[in-house]
Amino acid sequence: MINSSSKKNLISTFSSMFTICIVMIFVTCYETFQQDGEPFPIRGPLTRITVKNNNDYLLGIHCKSKDDDLGFHIHKEGELYGWKFHVNFQNSTLYFCGFSQGQDNKGVFDIDRAERDFYRCRNCTWNAKKDSLYGYSNLPQTVTWFFKWLK
Repeated sequence: MINSSSKKNLISTFSSMFTICIVMIFVTCYETFQQDGEPFPIRGPLTRITVKNNNDYLLGIHCKSKDDDLGFHIHKEGELYGWKFHVNFQNSTLYFCGFSQGQDNKGVFDIDRAERDFYRCRNCTWNAKKDSLYGYSNLPQTVTWFFKWLK
């Protein structure tokens, strides 16, 4: 027969071991489902954006999202500018970029809007040309979107 003191010790020991097991399972699962140091379940697929300056002038590019300001960059003809990100779980990720040539504002455009681009491309390429900004989908490389420059 087990007395009440032994019973309490047994329950306490079992409870501690159970808690340790649960914590170990959680840590193991958490490590298993991580990608790039962040938990896997709360984000969507990796998207890559590349903008190529196909103009004979310096092109200023300033891109940002609600959470990330990627800063202002100036690119010569033929140069590439790019970044990558994971679409958020709500599929509401939006990156927009302002383009300029010297003091001339060329426009601000939605470069990646998850609700529009989720199935269009995972590796999105934009070519800045004389008249417009052309967006290409995954292979085959066909123009699927474009924005006309303001000036």
